[in-house]
Amino acid sequence: MSNARRLMPTPLEIATKFQSIDVHDDTVEGFRFVPPTTQRASPKVEVILFRHWVGTLRLVTFTGCANFEVVLDSDILIDNAPNNTCSFEASTNSQEMEELVQRQKASWNVSYARSLDPMPEKLSGLDKLVLFRVRLFGGHLVVLARSFARKRLTLSSRGLPTVASQVKR
Repeated sequence: MSNARRLMPTPLEIATKFQSIDVHDDTVEGFRFVPPTTQRASPKVEVILFRHWVGTLRLVTFTGCANFEVVLDSDILIDNAPNNTCSFEASTNSQEMEELVQRQKASWNVSYARSLDPMPEKLSGLDKLVLFRVRLFGGHLVVLARSFARKRLTLSSRGLPTVASQVKR
């Protein structure tokens, strides 16, 4: 590679940056899957976190999503509210990514002729992806995606109370 600056960070750089974000004891406000509306559009997964002791909302958006899964026990999540977020983790381990993709194939509810099966193409592109984990006290969200972005939201722009403000102790 020349001395010219890369435009896109590597998956390892993206994973390292993601893991450096402190979300411990934040309140998860919600998840949202945004499916593509055209062939060229990219699916997204959004996570909203509330840092109740400073009153800030953060939106984390995963872009170029290939797969995601949510495992959640809402009773455990609410028992730990408002401090129900454990950590962000990320991996570029292709074996972990392949296991996720292969495990989810059983849930596709679609059969393909061998020549049309999208699995070989999915597996060949894993080196461009990152396996992101949002660990919660009560479950996790796993997202296989190209990248992520984060943005601070203002409370006044939402016009709604936060989940944390509604939890009674």
